[in-house]
Amino acid sequence: MSDNPETQFVPFSNRPDKKGPKTIAIVLFFGAISMILMGFGDLQNSSRDDYLNAETQIKPHQDQDVNVTVEEYQIYHDELKKDGAYTVRGISFSAGGLLVLVGSILLYKLKSIGAKLSVSGAIIGLGGGYYGTRMMSKVAEDFLPEEMVLITELWSYIAATCMTICLALAVLPLINSSARLSLDQKVSLVIEEE
Repeated sequence: MSDNPETQFVPFSNRPDKKGPKTIAIVLFFGAISMILMGFGDLQNSSRDDYLNAETQIKPHQDQDVNVTVEEYQIYHDELKKDGAYTVRGISFSAGGLLVLVGSILLYKLKSIGAKLSVSGAIIGLGGGYYGTRMMSKVAEDFLPEEMVLITELWSYIAATCMTICLALAVLPLINSSARLSLDQKVSLVIEEE
């Protein structure tokens, strides 16, 4: 091996990885869209007097001999509105989704602030989404049959898992050394005089 530092081979040198953060940004972008749509749906449900999809929501359960009526499901919906579960989940998913959306666009442009915005949006979505869904589960215990309570509880775990994955993806460009090197690169022109 040569002693010249310019030609010396370094086996584990860190090089900026621009593809990784851009791929993560694309995945976060689509995750943010789904968060915003979920939040928008919950905010709409929080302002509706009648739950429009009550019959289609309970039909599969009635087909499997679960004793639930449209009126019981309407009472459940009214209690969710009164407790604020729809509002908590709607605001947290919408606000978190907007932060992840803006963060994903900035991350695609290889700005470190994009990863930080995505992390904060994922934390908001995780916390508020899980809390709002747990509120829904507690209301379900009072007004719905046991089988539907179990389904509502399982949805809270699924939502928490999805938001945890979103958070892990958002954190990845900040903790991976190659990805972190590609963020906020500045090009400078150095003119040497002879």
